[in-house]
Amino acid sequence: MLYRSMFFVGALSIFSMSACRKEKSLEALNTDFHCGYAPYSTGSSFTYQYTNSSGDTSQYTLLVKGDTTINGHQYSILNDGYVDQFIRCNNGSYFLYEKGISLEDYEVEGGDRLFLHDDYGEGATWNDTVSVTISGLAQKGLLQYHILGQQITHTVLGKEYKNVIVVRQDAAVLVGESAYPAGTIATYYYALGIGYVETISATDTIRLMNYSIR
Repeated sequence: MLYRSMFFVGALSIFSMSACRKEKSLEALNTDFHCGYAPYSTGSSFTYQYTNSSGDTSQYTLLVKGDTTINGHQYSILNDGYVDQFIRCNNGSYFLYEKGISLEDYEVEGGDRLFLHDDYGEGATWNDTVSVTISGLAQKGLLQYHILGQQITHTVLGKEYKNVIVVRQDAAVLVGESAYPAGTIATYYYALGIGYVETISATDTIRLMNYSIR
């Protein structure tokens, strides 16, 4: 399991869609983090504990393999032993690049998914419009992001992390001009100088156990 296929694969499981970014900021915070929430230097590693709704646990480690360029942007390559994931940051905006999928009766466009603004204040929001074509039928949905906490202290598995940003990701279905809520996908916690430290959802939790930054 990756850094999270949870952000967007979780959303796709609700909508069966992919995303085309369309953001809206309601509030900004004057900060100077400049990508401190993605310290993904080559050789760094992050080990997580995964717990499902039954209480079963497992572990996985993300290793930063290096960098690559996609569509003119440089991304860090994170690998869990099976799959690569591509993360980049630009002036406090953090993106996950997802490759496109083209199957019979199912097509998803690849592209950047904006999952974090480190310079947005508590209460700020932004949106991703989501779309996919299934059996020739275009469908749309909405991913809604909310900053629940900014620069808080948060404890994960007994370890205290400071300068944490808390983001809740909600889903909605678009029908015409109306959005119909489909529930909360997950709440994510990001610590300055470390990155993603915890995710809490209705079906699982993912918590950082240990890390090594090179």
